This record gives sequence, C-alpha cells and structure tokens, in this order.
Amino acid sequence: MQIHGYGETDVGRSRTHNEDYILVEPDLGLFLVCDGMGGHAAGEVASETAAKAVHRHVASQSHLLNGFDGSEEACEAVEALLRTAIQAASAEVFDLARGGQGRHGMGTTCIALIVVNGKGFMGHVGDSRMYMVRGGRVWQLSQDHTFFNDAVRNGMMSYEEARASPWANMVTRGVGIQRSVAVDTLVFDIVENDTLLLCSDGLTAYVQDHHELVSVLADPALPGLPKKLVRVANERGGGDNISAVVVRGVPEMPARPSDSARRVKVTQNLKTLRHIALFMDLGDPELVRLFNKFKSFEHPPGTVVIVEGDDTDSMFVIVEGDVQIARGGKVVATLTRGAHFGEMGLLNQRPRSATVTVTSPTQILVLERGAFNEVLREDTGLAAKLLYKLAQILSLRLDESFNADGSEQAERKTLELGVLSPFRPRR
Repeated sequence: MQIHGYGETDVGRSRTHNEDYILVEPDLGLFLVCDGMGGHAAGEVASETAAKAVHRHVASQSHLLNGFDGSEEACEAVEALLRTAIQAASAEVFDLARGGQGRHGMGTTCIALIVVNGKGFMGHVGDSRMYMVRGGRVWQLSQDHTFFNDAVRNGMMSYEEARASPWANMVTRGVGIQRSVAVDTLVFDIVENDTLLLCSDGLTAYVQDHHELVSVLADPALPGLPKKLVRVANERGGGDNISAVVVRGVPEMPARPSDSARRVKVTQNLKTLRHIALFMDLGDPELVRLFNKFKSFEHPPGTVVIVEGDDTDSMFVIVEGDVQIARGGKVVATLTRGAHFGEMGLLNQRPRSATVTVTSPTQILVLERGAFNEVLREDTGLAAKLLYKLAQILSLRLDESFNADGSEQAERKTLELGVLSPFRPRR
C-alpha cells in the first residue's frame, strides 16, 4: 500500500487574509492543518510557526519512522514523537507572542497525521478535524475542543443547552495560547482504500453531512479532491478560511494479497466491536482508541481459552468461529461470532466457574486488564462510559440469574455469569 496526499487552502469569500496553514509531506508521512487565531498577522504567524515547528521536530526524529516495525513499543514512540512535536510548537508560538507587538494571545488549532507502515498517528488540539472514510462509512477520529463539545461530553449541559450557549463555538484548547498544551493522540490502522480528511472549521461548517462526505471522498480522482471541497465551502458561503488535506491508502499494483487480507481483518474486527452492547455508546475516536488495545489471536479447535478455577483477567470477543462453555465436564452453552465473555475480569480477579474451549477455527480479540486500565487513565470520559456500562451488564445478568424459571435455566444463567463474571450468585 502506498500513501498519497494532497492539500488546498483558500482565504474564503469573507476574509481578507488566510490564517490557515497546511503541510503535505508524503516522503515523511506527515500531513497537517493549522487554523490560526488572533487576528490579522498574528493568526497566520501562529499557524505557520506551529506547522513548521511540528515538521522540524518530526524530521529531526525521522529514525523512529524509518525503523518502525509496528510493535507496541514502536507505536508508543511515534505517538510520543507527535505529541511532543505539537507541545514544542505550542511553546514556540507562545514565546513568539510574548516577544512580538500585536501578537499577544495568538494561537492556532492543529490537526496532524503521521502515516507509517499501515499505522496512523493523530495529534490534535482545537476544532480542526480528522475524518476517515472506510467501506462507505465515515469515522470522525478527532473530538472538537470547544465549549459545546466539552460541556456535553463532561455532562455539564444537555446537547440543546450547550448548542444554545453564546460560547458554544469557543475553542477551549489551542497551540500557543499557553506555553504547554494537552494534546489528544490516537493510534489506528490504515488499510488500502482508506481515505482521510484533515480540515479546518471553514470546511466543516458547510460539509457536515456524513453521507455527503462519503460521496465526495469516494472520488477516485484524489489530486482534485481538496480543491473540490474548497469549492463546495465557497459556494455555500465561504465565511471563513478553508483548508483540506486528503490522504489515501492506494493499493499496490499489482495488488498484494496480504494488503487485501489485512483490510478485511481490520474492518471485520472493528465492526464486531461496534455491535457489542458494552461499546455501542462509544463515539468513533473512543471506539478506535479502545480497539487499539485489543490483541488478535487465531486458535485451532481444541484450544482451551479459559480453565475452570483460573483467575483470567481478560475480556474475549469472538470475531469468527465457535467456543463451548463447560462446567465439571458438562457443556452448558455455545458462543459464536459476535459473542463476548470475560468482561468482568477487567475489574477483578477471582476464579472462573467454567472452562471455555474452541470448537472450530476461531479468531478472538483479547483485551487484557492492564491495557483496559491504560484506557481508563488516558480518557476519563471514556472510563465513565465503560464502567457505567459494565455495571449495567452485571446488574442485568444477576437479575436474569436470580429470576430464571426452573433449575436448568437458572443453572445455565449462573454458569454463563460465572464465565462472563467471576461473581457467583448465592443459591
């Protein structure tokens, strides 16, 4: 798979100067959009300064990209590289603002992408956005740092209350506003035919419908897409500067079977997680963040995944295949594609009450407690959603177990609860 990228920035129809700045560096795998704030001169200085600072910092550590092997350690290193690059840019813009007349308070948004060997690394501050189109579906990978989004996400206001607020569109986080800035990062898979859009709010104000984004970004004529998007925003008002950078994973010619197989696997794995009740309420970036913590394993028939009496600390999701649940040598249930078990083991560590054995060639996603705890520490909003949903699921299964009619049904419910949760109901 090859990575192709193109960009376009335009002053729009209402502004007299362009405070946006874009960067397209396919050889480095770096793509970026900055939307400056601070008025004439200051905003455009902030965006250009930040973009060049990020580029300079990433280029100085290009050995991390050249030696990237896809391991967890390598991913952490590139993620940290992008985070520190944006933080360094914030310090540079802040220091420049303090020393330049008329530049006090200047800052910029920043949405940045590094692509290396099938992995994408997003760094984000502000309300510029990143979208990914895959298989006819749009994923918004960034979350706006605005009063509206923060108020809704943190439960401070309802959607309607926040939208009606006079501060709804106020940016709550920017590069250079303070010397230090918190940078949102995300690591995700990029497969062939994925198309990513990095853009300023001068575009998103006019192109919000996801069906339209899918239609536009599905155009095979990639080089002309940024200009096409800019033209659409201008035709609909052009009330702000407009920037768009489009990046696509282009299949090798001739096609490589391994790339196609990887695309099918990644798409299927993510789709499976999307349909699990525990994760249904998660936003796109939250689900992708969690998905990155799962590990994929393929097991032949006869593989024992959980042994009765073990203190397994992982959650398991069946992507393909079947497993049997047995207690005391007696099969009590069969789970198949899309089912999951062991999720309560993410919270505590007690002996399992049943054995789980693979009965056909099976692919299973595994989330270990350590990785789950990392997610909880990294994102408190996501942590609250997951813990609340886990509590709901446990409560529901306890009710089912206690209220089951007939000893056989009650026994089955109890056994399933024992596999899915270490909790043992009292008789």
